[in-house]
Amino acid sequence: MQVSQRFTGDRREDSVHPEFHTPAGFHASLLEVLPHAAAYVAQDGSILARNGRLKTVCAALGVEDTSARLSDLLSADSWKRCETVLAAAFNGVPAEASGRMSVKSGAAFCRNVICTSFLSLSKDRRAVLVQFDMSEAHPEETYPEDIRGISLKGYRESASDVPEKAPAERGGASGVSGSAGLNRSLLDHFPDDVVIFNGQESLEEKAILLLDVIGGDHEAGFLAEALGDLKGQPPQTLYIPEAPGSEPAVYETDRKMCEIRLVPLPGQDGGSGAGKTMAIIRRNVDCPHEAAENRRLAYLDPLTGLENRRAFTKVLKRELKRLDAEPETGLAVFYIDLDEFKKVNDHGGHDVGDDMLLRVAACLTLTLGKFGSAARIGGDEFAGMLPVAHKEEALQVAEEILEGFDRIRLEVNERIFTIGGSIGVAFLEGGTPLRDIDASVLLGLADRACLRGKRFGGQSVQIHNVQLAEDEAQATELTALPEPGSFRTSELTLCAMPIMHLKKGRIFGQEVLLRLQGERAGELSSRAWINAAERSGFIAQVDAWTLDKVLNAADRHSARMTLTMNISAESARDPNFREGLHQRLSANPLLASKLCLEISERDFLREPSTVESFFRDVTDLGCQTAIDDFAGHWPVLSRLTGLRVVWLKLESGLTRQVTGSPAKAAILAGLVRAAHELGIKVVAKHVETAEEADLLRTLDIEAAQGYYFGKPEPWPEG
Repeated sequence: MQVSQRFTGDRREDSVHPEFHTPAGFHASLLEVLPHAAAYVAQDGSILARNGRLKTVCAALGVEDTSARLSDLLSADSWKRCETVLAAAFNGVPAEASGRMSVKSGAAFCRNVICTSFLSLSKDRRAVLVQFDMSEAHPEETYPEDIRGISLKGYRESASDVPEKAPAERGGASGVSGSAGLNRSLLDHFPDDVVIFNGQESLEEKAILLLDVIGGDHEAGFLAEALGDLKGQPPQTLYIPEAPGSEPAVYETDRKMCEIRLVPLPGQDGGSGAGKTMAIIRRNVDCPHEAAENRRLAYLDPLTGLENRRAFTKVLKRELKRLDAEPETGLAVFYIDLDEFKKVNDHGGHDVGDDMLLRVAACLTLTLGKFGSAARIGGDEFAGMLPVAHKEEALQVAEEILEGFDRIRLEVNERIFTIGGSIGVAFLEGGTPLRDIDASVLLGLADRACLRGKRFGGQSVQIHNVQLAEDEAQATELTALPEPGSFRTSELTLCAMPIMHLKKGRIFGQEVLLRLQGERAGELSSRAWINAAERSGFIAQVDAWTLDKVLNAADRHSARMTLTMNISAESARDPNFREGLHQRLSANPLLASKLCLEISERDFLREPSTVESFFRDVTDLGCQTAIDDFAGHWPVLSRLTGLRVVWLKLESGLTRQVTGSPAKAAILAGLVRAAHELGIKVVAKHVETAEEADLLRTLDIEAAQGYYFGKPEPWPEG
C-alpha cells in the first residue's frame, strides 16, 4: 500500500514547535518538506517565503537576493510565462508552465514551474505555492543528498505490494515500479493528496488510511460506511464534511467538504491494475449538492419557484431559435404588472403580500400550461410566453389570466384581498425575420405595452405586433398617451342606461355612466380611464362632479325615477366628498330617496369598514345602497347581515353562465333566495336576449339592465 502524507516520521514531532502554531509558520514549515525548490509568491511576484532548496539553487547560480521578486530572479521571457500561471493560480486554478526557464544571466534555472491555488499566510497576505522542478536543468550533484528521494507527498509502501525500488531518478523523485506501473514523478506534480489501494484492504482499513491523510475528528466507522455505500465500479466520488462536529456555517453555501475521488489504475498492458485504486483527496471544496442547488436557485425566484428574469430571457432566446426553425407558429410574450399590489402589502403586511404573489404565480402556471413559461421578474411584475398561431389567441390567453386574477380571494382577519393586473403582449408572427429581434427587445416591447394599460387604470390588455427592425423610438410611441389629470370637464359626459323592473314590466330607474368625448375618446376606453383616475387620486373629483350633475337633474325632474351611480372607495373615504353629499341631501330627503349609491364588491372586500361606514351615513340621509359586480362570494354574503344595503347587482358573468346550464341556474336561484331572506333585492346586468330575461324572471330576480332593455343614452343637460 502506498500512502501520501504531508508529514512523515520526525516531521510530526517538529509540529510541536511554537512557530508552527501560526498560519505563516505552519506553511513555512511545509516548504522544507517539498522535494523541489519552492516559495510562497504574492500576486505581484514578491517572494514571501522560500525553502532551503531554492536558496541552494540560487547560490549555485550566483543569484544573491532571493527575497525580492521572481521578476528580479528570472529572465524577462521566463517571468512572462511564470506570470501567466501565477494569475491562473490566484483565480483558483492550479497551473503549470512547462519548458526551460532561465535566470537573468541566461543560465538554466528549471524545467517546469508548478503553481497551486492560493492561500492566506496571514490576514492580509495571500500567496500561491510555486515549485520549480529542476529535473534536467541541473546535474544531480547540484543538490545535497538530503533533498533527494522524497516525493512531493511522501509515500508509505508495503513490502508485499511493491518490488525493490529503482534508483532515484534525477530531480529527486523516487521511481515506483511493479504491476501498477505508477510513475512516481507524475505524482510529484499532483496538487492533491493521493492514497493508493492495492485491492486487498477492508473498508475499515481504507478508512483509516484515508483519515491518516485527511486528519480532523472524523470517525473511521463513518467513513467506512460511506465507502460501503458507493455503488458500481470506480471512478466514484465521495464527499465528507471538512470539519465534523464544528458549528454550522452561517450560510449553507459556506460549508466546505473534503472530496475523495476513487479512480482505477491501469496495468502495464493497459488493462486493470490488479484491483489497484487511487484515491485523490481534495480539500475545502464546495458541497456539490449545495452548489447544484445554488445553480438552480440562480435561475429561480425564491418565493414563487417561477423562473427569474435571467432564466426567462434564456428560455425566450431558445424559443426565438425554435420560431426561426418553425415559422408556421407565432410567439406571444406577456408582461404582467399587478394592479394595486401595494395596498395588499400596506393593509395586510408583507406575509399577506407574499401569499398573494404565490396565488398569482399558481394562476399563471395554470393558464400558460405545459407549453408556456412563467417568470417573476420583479417585485410585483411577472412575465410569460406561449407559442400561439394568431394574435387573437394571445389576447384570449391574456384575458384568461385576468379572469384568473379576478377569482383570487385572500381572506385575512376582517379583510378580503383581491388582485388585478395590467398585461402587455408582444406578438411575434410566424415567419417574421428574427435577425434584428432579440429576447430583451421583445420583453421590453411587452413591458411598454403593459405600461400603456397601467397608466390608464390597469385591468386591461394591450397588444403590440412586433415588426422587423423594431427600434426604441417605435417602442416609445406605445406610451405616448395623456395623463388622467390632463382631461378637461368638457371632455367628460354622462350617459344613462335604463333599469327594468322584471315583475312589473316597466322602467323604474337609470344607471348614470361616465363617458369620454372629443378627439381623445378613441384613445382608450372609459373604464380604463376611470381606473387610471382611481390610481392617480383624481377619481374623488370625478365622482364629485358626477354626483353634482346627477343631483341637479334629479332636483329638476319631479318624476320618481331611481338614479344609480358608482362611488369609488377613495370617494367613500374622502371626508370632503361625504361633507358635500351631506350638505346637498340633509335638507332634501325627497332628493335623497331618488338616489342609489353603489360600490363595487372589489372595493368592499378591500375596505369593508370604509364601505360599511359610508353606507350607514348615506342610508341615514335617505339614499338607497347597492353592492355592484357581486360574484356570489361567501365573504360578502357573510357580511351582508350587518350591512345596510338594498340591492345586489350581479356580476355579468353570472347572467351569461346560467343560460343553458340548469345546474348553474339552480345555484344562482339559491343565491337569490339567500339575498331575499336578508331583505336584499337583486339586479341582473348585461342582459342581451329575451331568453335571458325570461330565465331571470323564473329565478325571482327583481330587476335587470342590459342592451335588451336599452342602450346607454346621453344624459339630458336641461
